[in-house]
Amino acid sequence: MLRPLCRMRFRPNRLTQYRFNTTEAAIVSPPSSAFVTPAPEVPKRSGGGFFRGGIIGFLLGITLAGATSYVYLLDEYQQSSNALLSNVEDLAKSTAKLRDHTQKITTLEKDLNGFTQKAATKGDLQALRNELLKLIDEVNVSHLELKTHVWEIEQDVKGK
Repeated sequence: MLRPLCRMRFRPNRLTQYRFNTTEAAIVSPPSSAFVTPAPEVPKRSGGGFFRGGIIGFLLGITLAGATSYVYLLDEYQQSSNALLSNVEDLAKSTAKLRDHTQKITTLEKDLNGFTQKAATKGDLQALRNELLKLIDEVNVSHLELKTHVWEIEQDVKGK
């Protein structure tokens, strides 16, 4: 709360009381050089202390508000940076997983291509089946020829 300039009060202090008492004593008694001391000068107070105090208070308030907001912004920046860093780390982990999966898929595709090149097709199987049937027919024919040859030999042995 600021005091107005027009209501200045006079408050006696030791210095003013001493000066008042010494001047009264000087009028009543003759001046003696042993008891008279020069009075120290009282500094003049300049008016406008309230203005100076207002400016200092304003600057102090601005400084405190600025410091508080700076600390708050610094804290928010730190939290945002930590959140961003954790998101980047999560992204790096998921990217590594995705890279591993794509490598597995690539190796599986290579293996599949190798197996498909080595595997037989329907046409190959049909050709092998036909060849097997021909071989079976040939074996049957040779078996029958062998049987007839054995029968002829039996007939020769019986007839002699």
